Amino acid sequence: MPNALTSGLLSARVGKWWFKNRSLSPVPLFLLIVFLPGNFVPSFEVFSLALAGAVVAEAIRLWAVGYAGSATRTRGDTVPELVTSGPYRFVRNPLYIANILLYTSCSVLFGFTFLTVFVFFYSCVQYSFIVSYEEDLLARSFGSQYRYYAEGTPRWFAFTRALYPPSGHTFSLMRSIRSERSTLLLIVVMCVALWIKRMF
Repeated sequence: MPNALTSGLLSARVGKWWFKNRSLSPVPLFLLIVFLPGNFVPSFEVFSLALAGAVVAEAIRLWAVGYAGSATRTRGDTVPELVTSGPYRFVRNPLYIANILLYTSCSVLFGFTFLTVFVFFYSCVQYSFIVSYEEDLLARSFGSQYRYYAEGTPRWFAFTRALYPPSGHTFSLMRSIRSERSTLLLIVVMCVALWIKRMF
């Protein structure tokens, strides 16, 4: 019986292209954030809230990759295993939620209003396409196992109570840090750029 997850929609085909280039697609956004002049200076309260958002976002990323590991970095059409432990018990796309929060928070930290709105909606559209492709791929790879998981776990807004049983994956801090090296380096670069812009 046809299923929405395996319908081969145009959105999944567009998402495949975006999926394979997802590590490069945020680069133009970060360049705009770093090199364009901001249009306001965040108050202490706004700055603190945005900083907290960025910290929470990276904490979610570390939590997620601590379970999924290098599987989150794949560019191919094969998925080695279905991870339903850790944050994946509560929401299907914790990494993408964290990315949207991280990009949006960074834009606020650099003092942008309209660009912040653009970054948020651009990221939402991008990851919606990517998720469309990934869901099609996961449904073809894992069949009913993934469909049951998808039925019991929300795509974007996390449940407070997990409905689907966890897989056998356990958290590894070393795996998490190893997988997050490039993202952590980018955060350091953004911090230096923010300091330079605030000083000069």
